[in-house]
Amino acid sequence: MLKIPYYVTTKGEAGKAGGGQYRFYPALLPRRKATEEDVMTHMERAYNVRRSTVKQVIIALQGTIVDMLETHNHIDLGELGFVRLEIKCSGEDDPTKVTRHHIKKPTLHIRLSGTMKQALKYFRFEKATASELKNAGVANAKKK
Repeated sequence: MLKIPYYVTTKGEAGKAGGGQYRFYPALLPRRKATEEDVMTHMERAYNVRRSTVKQVIIALQGTIVDMLETHNHIDLGELGFVRLEIKCSGEDDPTKVTRHHIKKPTLHIRLSGTMKQALKYFRFEKATASELKNAGVANAKKK
């Protein structure tokens, strides 16, 4: 089981002076970002893969996804999941007036595979210790 620490935070009612009645919610600790260097180090130690190989695969995967988006809008990455390109756009009454300028915002959606979603079942959420709260810089945690 993977331990994921959380803390208790408060939220007031929106639109009420002074916050209205407060409610308490669990929240994930702000985590430090895992860098590419962290990923390479972990894979090198846990899976006995050379750092240079991991770096080459990351670069190749990034380049391949960008290249394939030119001809595909859905890229299946097997056990990782898939990447899908979508667009936000505006419309016209006349089809001859529709141009590329009607595309407002392209977005990439990344979805986890079933295998990755299954792995989420093994996460166990536990209340963060005082030292974890301090290390994460959480000041407004409720001690309950």
